[in-house]
Amino acid sequence: MHRWSRPASCVLALSLMLTACSSSTTDSETDIDAVPTSAAVASTEPCPDAEPATPRADGLPDLEIPCLGDGPAVRLSDLRGMPMVLNVWAAWCTNCDREMPLFGDAAARAGGKMRFLGVHYKATRAQGLQSVDDFGVPFPSVHDEDGDLVVKELGAFAPPQTFFVTADGRVAGREIGEITSQRELDGLIARYLGVDL
Repeated sequence: MHRWSRPASCVLALSLMLTACSSSTTDSETDIDAVPTSAAVASTEPCPDAEPATPRADGLPDLEIPCLGDGPAVRLSDLRGMPMVLNVWAAWCTNCDREMPLFGDAAARAGGKMRFLGVHYKATRAQGLQSVDDFGVPFPSVHDEDGDLVVKELGAFAPPQTFFVTADGRVAGREIGEITSQRELDGLIARYLGVDL
């Protein structure tokens, strides 16, 4: 009897998990805090090519990081001209995976009003590229494999962290940790960047 109790409980737990995963809600049951499931599609866009700009004391560091995928290396301090959300993420970060659909939804609604860019760190390029597909990363990303540049220059010791950068290059705000709802992300974008989505 004792031998069968553990397998039986495992089967029951698996059945409950499968039932939970297969349950669905209607459109009327969802709200703005629900995590969207279809908005985040892996980005094939190359990293942005920016004109050189004089670094600001209150802006992103004068730091060049190679692109994770296609495209040129990016000097963070050069990214000007439109408001930007800069998200620091990692392939091994489950919180990063959970918040990616929120960024995908916001990016889709933002259109050309703002830029989204990721900084992938502390994992190999291959792991990062695999996670672009697995997580549905909706923006191009630069890649800091050992994480030293990000830790030293951005002070981002653990992902996820999100920086909100104005069109003139000023870091207006920073969110440490997972952003957990669309309402929260939209509110941060409105507060720090003045963009209503």
